[in-house]
Amino acid sequence: MKVKIIALLLVVALASAGITYSLVKKSPVSAEHVEEEHTSEPIKIAGLQVAPAISGDGWNAIEVTGKVAVPPDRLVKISPRIDGKIVAAHGTVGDYVHRGQELAVISSVELAEARADYRQALGRLNTARKNYDREVQIVKLGAVSARPLEEARTESFVSQGDLSDAKSGLAQAKSELIKEESELVQCKARLDRAKELYVEKIISRHDMESAEAEYKRDTASVDTAKSKVAQAESNVDKAKSKLDISKQYLSREEKVYKSKALDAKTLQSARADIDAAQVDVQSAADRIRVLGADPSGSGDTLSVRSPISGRIVSRQSNIGEMATSSDAIFTVADLSRVWIEADVYEKDLSQVRKGQPSEIRVDAYPDKVFTGKIDSIGDILSPESRTAKVRIVVANPDGLLRGEMFAKVSLLTERNGRSVLIAKDAILDDAGEKIAFTPCMECPEDKKAGTNACGAYDKLHVTTGHVRGRNIEVLNGIEPGTLVVTTGAYQLKTALGSGKLEAGCTDH
Repeated sequence: MKVKIIALLLVVALASAGITYSLVKKSPVSAEHVEEEHTSEPIKIAGLQVAPAISGDGWNAIEVTGKVAVPPDRLVKISPRIDGKIVAAHGTVGDYVHRGQELAVISSVELAEARADYRQALGRLNTARKNYDREVQIVKLGAVSARPLEEARTESFVSQGDLSDAKSGLAQAKSELIKEESELVQCKARLDRAKELYVEKIISRHDMESAEAEYKRDTASVDTAKSKVAQAESNVDKAKSKLDISKQYLSREEKVYKSKALDAKTLQSARADIDAAQVDVQSAADRIRVLGADPSGSGDTLSVRSPISGRIVSRQSNIGEMATSSDAIFTVADLSRVWIEADVYEKDLSQVRKGQPSEIRVDAYPDKVFTGKIDSIGDILSPESRTAKVRIVVANPDGLLRGEMFAKVSLLTERNGRSVLIAKDAILDDAGEKIAFTPCMECPEDKKAGTNACGAYDKLHVTTGHVRGRNIEVLNGIEPGTLVVTTGAYQLKTALGSGKLEAGCTDH
């Protein structure tokens, strides 16, 4: 009887052990042995993934914030040289354009007038040449008299007076140009000062824009003064040419009068007409070139082309609108290289130097790390924040970095040896501490299968360092090769905190 009772107890004990083993084997994923406590069905965490910690280079770094800026020489505001109506516009914001590519076509009354003047000058030159050829034949049959000689002397005297007047006008124009250039230099200094004050928020944007407007007006005044100098120089050249011709004419008339040779007055006059017409043609052609057109072209339209290759970042032009030389109708930026302008605190400036490597991250591409080097360090600190501006040059061949993007910048100061790197998503906050989960391999099933068969996990307390792209440095708490949960860690932490799961492995 006792044997039967003992046998029965053994059977019950074995059955209980089998049921317990079955429940443990089917238990859900847990933090430090995840087990079912209040439910009969296991709690499953879908998509849970693990990955080993890796070894990588460690750096000490200064973490600062910054902003993406486009270098001024790579941001071009394109305006037409003349006022006119937009009759064609090509491209929109985001389009890539090549240097010399047509962006717009302007219809201009000023260009039409310039072309008309050029055609008229060509007509006068052609007529002068025909008259000269005809006078050559007539002069050969002319009579000798003293009147042409006197006329030649009078013309030479008048030409000398004209030359003197032209030189005086040139001197006055140059004096005005010097005055305007001096005022422009002073205006430029005021504008630069206004920009500095605006950056430091000492003056308003209205004040800065007023300074810019004043600079534009002074620039236009200088251009006008230069144009007057050019016109005065042209008048001097004309007067010199006229004087030379009159002297030659006078010399010839004196010889003709003395030798009773042919009367050349008419011929010389025809020659002077040709010279004057050639000067007019050249002046009209130069005016068309200044307007940005080709003298050999026709019509009243002018092509506005991009001076650089890059992307269109702004378009202020529509067909039918009026465009002026003071307004930018397109803005093109070459983003193949950009600046990162960051603020470095005064206490960290001793660790910053030109040429220092840097890592840049932006929210738009959280998994990508851009690299660059410090190009310049500001000499003046902001009185409010006690920071200095640091400029970092970054290659941007794919154009991912765009102007005004906010950036997180790591200024790498020195190597600190090897470090352990794990995925950023593996790190969680737990009551002010950093934790991660690793598969527990202490269950009999784990040891037998060589894998995390029973689905239990340890909670590791770690100390983290700098973020390195998609990874983060772990200063202690994890060794290279340790498996950590990269996907599903938050669900593990939530299940453990809710009381639905309980610990059963080694507590780290």
